[in-house]
Amino acid sequence: MHTNDRRTQLEGERLEDLPEFELRYLFDDGERPSSVTIYAPESLETTWLTADADVAVSLDELR
Repeated sequence: MHTNDRRTQLEGERLEDLPEFELRYLFDDGERPSSVTIYAPESLETTWLTADADVAVSLDELR
C-alpha cells in the first residue's frame, strides 16, 4: 500500500475477521527506559520487536 492510497485498512474486512495477538512488553530500565521490547509469551519461536523509547508512539496517539 502506498502512503498516498486513500483506501482504509479495514476496507473489505470486518473487525471480527482480523487476527488477535496476546503480546507483552518489557522496558530495558524501569525508571529511565531507553527501549521497549514487545513479544508473544506463548510463542515457541524466538521473535520480538524492539523500539527506542524516543521514537515509540503510544497506541492512544495512533488515531
